[in-house]
Amino acid sequence: MLYIANVGDTRAVLSKSGQAERMSVDDKCDNIDEQIRIKQSNGLIVMNRVGGVLAVTRAFGDHSLKDSGLIAIPHIVKYTLKPFDKFLVIASDGVWDELSD
Repeated sequence: MLYIANVGDTRAVLSKSGQAERMSVDDKCDNIDEQIRIKQSNGLIVMNRVGGVLAVTRAFGDHSLKDSGLIAIPHIVKYTLKPFDKFLVIASDGVWDELSD
């Protein structure tokens, strides 16, 4: 069993029979679901940043942005590994800004 709990700017991608499958959710301000969540909590996105400061919508720390919609609750994925699952790549946004899944 594989559990992925994601908060912030790290992405997990699983190789399934040679095909990349994203296993995590990007917690960035351009994520429509995150925009809705922040607006529903009376938060604020300014210049594609939570509270005009932080580029991610979920993070540990940064308590000063709590009133702007920042939370530390991870997206959680539970996945049963299969024989054709070969490897998992976990990297920060610096990698994913340059490379595709």
